[in-house]
Amino acid sequence: MLHEAYLQHLQSYFLSSCDDRQFWRTLQTCATEFMILTHFNLDPAREVLESLYSPVKRSPPRPPTSMLRSLLLMTHLKIPSITKWVKQTRTVPLFAILAGFERDDTPGIGTYYDFFRRLIDGPYQKPCPHRIRESQVLRGRHQRNLGAEKTAHQEQHDPSCPHSEKLANELLTNADKPRSHDLSKVLEDLLIKLAIIPTIQEGLVGDPHKLIVSGDGSILATAASPRGKATCDCRAHGINKCDHERSYTTPTAKWCYDSYRKRYVFGDRYYHLVLHQNGHDLPLLTLMPGGNESDFTLSLKAFDRFLKAAREHELDLDIAVFCGDGHHDSQAHYRYFEQKDVAPVIPLAEKSKQVYPHLLDEQGVTLDTDGVPLCPQGVRMRHHQYQARRHLHVYTCPAKRNTHRDGKSVYVMHPEDCPQKQDCAPKSPLAPLVYIKSDADPRLYPPIPRDSGRFKEIYKERSATERCNAINDTYKLDHSCRNASYGLIRLTLANIVEHAVVRHLEAVKRSTMGNLLAQTINKIGIIYREEFFDTG
Repeated sequence: MLHEAYLQHLQSYFLSSCDDRQFWRTLQTCATEFMILTHFNLDPAREVLESLYSPVKRSPPRPPTSMLRSLLLMTHLKIPSITKWVKQTRTVPLFAILAGFERDDTPGIGTYYDFFRRLIDGPYQKPCPHRIRESQVLRGRHQRNLGAEKTAHQEQHDPSCPHSEKLANELLTNADKPRSHDLSKVLEDLLIKLAIIPTIQEGLVGDPHKLIVSGDGSILATAASPRGKATCDCRAHGINKCDHERSYTTPTAKWCYDSYRKRYVFGDRYYHLVLHQNGHDLPLLTLMPGGNESDFTLSLKAFDRFLKAAREHELDLDIAVFCGDGHHDSQAHYRYFEQKDVAPVIPLAEKSKQVYPHLLDEQGVTLDTDGVPLCPQGVRMRHHQYQARRHLHVYTCPAKRNTHRDGKSVYVMHPEDCPQKQDCAPKSPLAPLVYIKSDADPRLYPPIPRDSGRFKEIYKERSATERCNAINDTYKLDHSCRNASYGLIRLTLANIVEHAVVRHLEAVKRSTMGNLLAQTINKIGIIYREEFFDTG
């Protein structure tokens, strides 16, 4: 259904209910949803959605844009269950109308899950006995041994070459290759077409060439039982614990430690990239391959996928800084971001700090725990500048600082800040000097020094990911589905809704809710009548 046809659909229903005061009172309750959906043009998604269906139309399917609009409305209303949503659309006619359906002809539970399966399977392919669809793989029960899976994962660890190093090499080598046609690509395309591009067009991204993007991981609890179902008869023989496989309704979920809740959660870890602009947190991408994959690798995969998606959609965006917590502190991250010309703002992990104390570099200079050189008297030196062309950090005497005298910029010695109470190098305004190339250890000497005010200011941007995690919690998606693919769909729907809400909030700043409602009603060809609304 084209957006113009959707507006005509709303117009016909409004005209038939023009004298129904109960209808107008219900509309007032759902005024925000009405305004968001009326201005939410889903036409850019038609090409992506229609590619999921067979070109041979044997029986007319539900319009895919209406199915998507219905799911977006369900997400905005924070209804986590498809079963509950079907009941809502059949008991509240306005919900069915806003979704794009007739009040007495709404989709059933199976239709929504069929739509999910189409998203999971990707672009339509003719049935073939030699090809199993991804949605078929996810169905039913799965024989798993969680203990054996954990042991196998630990045995794959190679101390000489961490997984993040291998992944960084692979991503840099395949940087020019397009994304594979899978569920992640379908969802990323929908997010870009329906959320990111409209947000950019409305001027809500600020300077698109100096973006600070933050990343963080979280866990979506699965609705599947963590105990599984026994496939052996050990319990009948008095053996309460055995090492046999068990049957689970989830193929990927594992026990993951949630540092925010400080407990283990049975589910799948996801990772998202977030942009903070003008007081709003804008999701850029969510990645959820399933299982308990570390942020060390999820972050690189997510960032690389977004760069490819942005390039394929010709987005005029340039990420200048990536901001992450200590779980991103690895040599692979610094090497990868250096190749992408992105400045990483990542604090040293606690384990890293235990490696660097009392480390001597090739110049024989003693370093502090975070890599800052110490002067001959043992005081942390002052970071003077970073020469980007030469990848060179310059550190100077901590007791010599800049000031202005007689209209000139000069460096003045402050003896009280020196343990020796005197100038070690009186012939130089800055000495003693220490030059350190970031290439020697990009992890220890990032382009933006960790002890600088700019680093601390940028690192505050990372709270955007925490706020997005909190917003995701409000959608009550935990325990809403049994596999990671369905969970990723629900999280992407939440991302699209968040962009729509931000655009609506910005519109409210320029006007009032009353004026916006009147303009929206007039937009669909209905004359706004204030007496229909309860303003008391």
